[in-house]
Amino acid sequence: MGKRRVLIMYATMTKNTEKIAQVYKETFEAYNWDVTYLRLKGNIDWKEMQKDLYFDDYDVICLGSPIVGGSPLQIVQKLFSFGGGGELEKSVQKKLDENKTGSEAAEAAVPPKGPIWRKNRAPYAGVLNKSDSWPLGIVFSTYGGGFYGSMEAVPTLEMLGHYLRSYNVNVVGKFCCGGKETGPAGIPNGVKPPKDFVPGKDISSLEPADVVDATVYEMADGTKMPGSYFFHYDLESKPGERELAKAKYFIQDFIEDYFMTYDGNPAVAISEIISIS
Repeated sequence: MGKRRVLIMYATMTKNTEKIAQVYKETFEAYNWDVTYLRLKGNIDWKEMQKDLYFDDYDVICLGSPIVGGSPLQIVQKLFSFGGGGELEKSVQKKLDENKTGSEAAEAAVPPKGPIWRKNRAPYAGVLNKSDSWPLGIVFSTYGGGFYGSMEAVPTLEMLGHYLRSYNVNVVGKFCCGGKETGPAGIPNGVKPPKDFVPGKDISSLEPADVVDATVYEMADGTKMPGSYFFHYDLESKPGERELAKAKYFIQDFIEDYFMTYDGNPAVAISEIISIS
């Protein structure tokens, strides 16, 4: 039996999501998988990379992005959303402005240039190709969690999952954990958040919010730890040892449950492995 193959693609800004992607790479390799590892960014020579980007050639596709303003990074949206926010959208709008119908506009629209994710096209536009393989998929993200906590991650994970499903990938894994952020939640424990956050400005120079001092908690060993003003605790250190361990165990469970079967064939994908924290 030949090696299983996985394609790990991710976007990153502050290297939080990259840390998770790196753990995925190392864990798959530990199970003797063939790993193709790619950071998604604007200056990639897609023509040069194309031979390694066909989903048909892989058993698993992993797609990751940090969350900015509630969405994946723009590079991910442009590569997987059939042109949303790019040339396709502009083309549709131009046709609509010329008083064409919506269907005529969509018909005339031309998708932006970029990688081709499948070798075979569907017989006509608007449907999936029935003859395609269905690799399993994992979507992952890191986020600050300063507002509502882990539920903030759900829309982005669903969006990433939709992108993969649009190319006949059966998404059965979702992973998300906290990551150090550059926003108001990216301050040390116990430090009062600023009253008015200004991106890029030193928080110590801003007026603190009018809130009580953080409660101090005493651990069993006598260590004292200040409480957090935000949902996630200690965002300064995330993703740290705990989060990276979660990522490793997540992939171990995925590989063992879906691919280490008695007959060598992947398990039927009727369940999901989810870790959102």
